[in-house]
Amino acid sequence: MISKKSIPWPTITTKTGEIPMQRKYGLRDMSYLDTLQAKPIFEKQAEIIIKNNYKGIVDIGCRHGPINDFLHEKNYKDYQYYGFDTSPEPIEYAQKRWIKENNIEYEVRDWAELKQVDFKVDCIIFSGVLLYEKDHYKMFTDIMNYYNCKNAVIQEPYHTQKYYEEKLKLKSITNDMQQYKFKEQTIVEAEIFCGRRLIAHI
Repeated sequence: MISKKSIPWPTITTKTGEIPMQRKYGLRDMSYLDTLQAKPIFEKQAEIIIKNNYKGIVDIGCRHGPINDFLHEKNYKDYQYYGFDTSPEPIEYAQKRWIKENNIEYEVRDWAELKQVDFKVDCIIFSGVLLYEKDHYKMFTDIMNYYNCKNAVIQEPYHTQKYYEEKLKLKSITNDMQQYKFKEQTIVEAEIFCGRRLIAHI
C-alpha cells in the first residue's frame, strides 16, 4: 500500500473517517480528481462522447463539470450541456468559468428534482454518483426515462482498489451492476485515491 502522502487524496472525511458524498462540499475538497494523475478517468469519458458524436449532454452530480475541459481540449465544442450538483461552491466556480459559453449551463439541484432542458438529450453522465443510492438502478432508469435518453456514460470506483485505506468503507456498486446493459466497459487505473474506476458506455 502506497502512502497517501505520495498520491492525490481527498481532504474531506466524516466523523467516522469515511470519504463521503457530502451535499455541500467545498471546491477543493475533491481536488484529487482535478490532478494530472486523474486525467485518464475523464479522458475516457470524453473519448466515448466524441466517438459517438453526442450533442446533448446532461451531467448528474457534475461537481464543476471537468468533462467540458476535456471535450474542449479535443476541440469538441458543438454540443449542449447541462450539469447540476447539490453543492453550491463548485457550481458557482463552473458558472464563472464557462460564463461566455452559451451552450453550457450549470445549476445547483438535486437529482430528485429534475428539470427539463431545451435540447434533445442523447447522453447522460453519471460520474461517481450512482453508488450513493441504495437502489442505484432505479435512480439510473428514472433519470434516463425522464430525459428520454438511451445512452449513458457511467464512472464508478471499482470494488477492488490499489490506493486505499482499510479503515475507510469502500462504497462500490461495480459488482452489483448486472441489470445495466453495457455497450463497452473499461477499467481505468489512475494514480489517485480509489483510482481504479469502471468507465462504462450504455
